[in-house]
Amino acid sequence: MKIRPLTRWMAGRRPRSRRPRHVLHAKMNGKAQAREFSRRIGLGILVAASLSLVALVTSIGMDVILGTLLYRNTDFTLRRFQIEQQGRIGKGELVNAAGVKIGQNLLHLSLDDVAANLQRLPNVAAVRIERRLPDTLYVFVEERRPVALICPTPTAGTTLAQPTFYIDARGYVLKPKPGEKLMSLPIIRGISSDEVVEGERTNNPELRAALNFLQAVPLAQVRDGLDFSSIRIEGPGRFVISTPRGGKIRFRTGQLEEQFDRLNVIFTRKTTAASSIRWI
Repeated sequence: MKIRPLTRWMAGRRPRSRRPRHVLHAKMNGKAQAREFSRRIGLGILVAASLSLVALVTSIGMDVILGTLLYRNTDFTLRRFQIEQQGRIGKGELVNAAGVKIGQNLLHLSLDDVAANLQRLPNVAAVRIERRLPDTLYVFVEERRPVALICPTPTAGTTLAQPTFYIDARGYVLKPKPGEKLMSLPIIRGISSDEVVEGERTNNPELRAALNFLQAVPLAQVRDGLDFSSIRIEGPGRFVISTPRGGKIRFRTGQLEEQFDRLNVIFTRKTTAASSIRWI
């Protein structure tokens, strides 16, 4: 038997094909892609299932969840009122008017409804309501500030149950409390009782002009020459006030600044008679 040299035998053999390795690699890549595809499909199904569950809970169970966590949670039970006000309305009156009671759920309250209830009080100008968790309702009330008293004239055949009212700078009519000592304010007379309605804003032009006069006169140069503790409305377009020496001065309801300027000239020239009535 003839033995070939090893080198010749090695040279004569063909190199082993590496194709199976590529096939194995391809098979491995295919398995990885399949696993990735399955992972993505599973993730998509999980997301879709989660969204479906959320939609189901939202449609049939959100009220139950909110009720349990918030609206029936005793941690949010109203236990105290914090009221901030400066005026004539008592805190008890404000609580009663608010329509809210201790023991209610604070989160379940409608703050708009509470504010609307309080603004029905004639003396209330503005309201701010806040929840101060976990158990406090904060109430801030700005009251109307009277600037004058009104003594209306009863109409023929009628008598006045309330002889005197307050009125604020915006013209809202306010009723004094029973037995209250009236504030020391300018008095306006000459208004018919038909035009004075508690809690409503007056539309009488002469009365509104008298209120404008009371706001403007403290800044006028002629203020020391006028006694504006009493104003009488004489009729359409005019009202009368007194001077410290007993004189009478008739004002028109418009252009107050010009009338103050002309009156200042008159006072400066000292031509005002104590008992005369002048048009300004």
